[in-house]
Amino acid sequence: MTIPVLFEFEALPVRVLTEADGEYWFCAKDVCSVLGYRNDTDSVKAHCREAGVAKRDLSSSGQRRELTFINEGNLYRLIVKSRKEEAQCFESWVCNEVLPALRRTGSYQLGNRTTAATRIANHWLRLALGKELYRARDPVLSTLIHQQLAEVSDTLGLPTPEIDSLGRTAPVVPDVLKTFWETLTFLDGKGVEYNHSTRSNILAVNLREIAHLLSENGQSLLFDTALRQAMWQSHLPRCLHKNHAIHSGLTGKIIKCWIFELTTK
Repeated sequence: MTIPVLFEFEALPVRVLTEADGEYWFCAKDVCSVLGYRNDTDSVKAHCREAGVAKRDLSSSGQRRELTFINEGNLYRLIVKSRKEEAQCFESWVCNEVLPALRRTGSYQLGNRTTAATRIANHWLRLALGKELYRARDPVLSTLIHQQLAEVSDTLGLPTPEIDSLGRTAPVVPDVLKTFWETLTFLDGKGVEYNHSTRSNILAVNLREIAHLLSENGQSLLFDTALRQAMWQSHLPRCLHKNHAIHSGLTGKIIKCWIFELTTK
């Protein structure tokens, strides 16, 4: 069985397999998530050629999970059909970073992977599993993820965090993120509406609009890389999506927003 190499595109995991013949296969679920497809199974059926779709068993902690993988040809078909603006960036990332990296390091088959390549891939996998465990709410799913995390941690000779301890320590909120929430509180005080979500537990904000509303009320805030990174890593409230197209509850139109999950008592 081939071990997938884990890459990340804008904080989203993308698993890639290398077959014995040197052909690269991409996890359909990961690709569809990056490209904004809501249902990976339906999207693969609608846009991919059957000859380039295959099921692969991935094993962890003695358990097997079957995932769908697609070849390069089908990967590009999904990219072309995607309505997401980031699709072109994703294609460039695959062509300029992922594939060259795989070709430089040679085969990633289980018997031929270098120790360094294995450790790097496992470190990425350990980080991704930690993030998934932090976000998981279902007890059964949390247990399964924790088992996978334990296996990878043991392989690396690193400790496995207790399942109940992850996320218990409140993360330090960067000053730049505190300033962002303070600006929204300021707009609230002015009676300005900016939340495009129709759900009470979701906050959806368009950054360009927020900057404009602040300017109209004599305030300013620079949405630079540091702030955007802090927003993406926000835990309370938890950031769910960035630049995600939604149907606005304020204007009735489609608008791209940063989506946060508000805590409810």
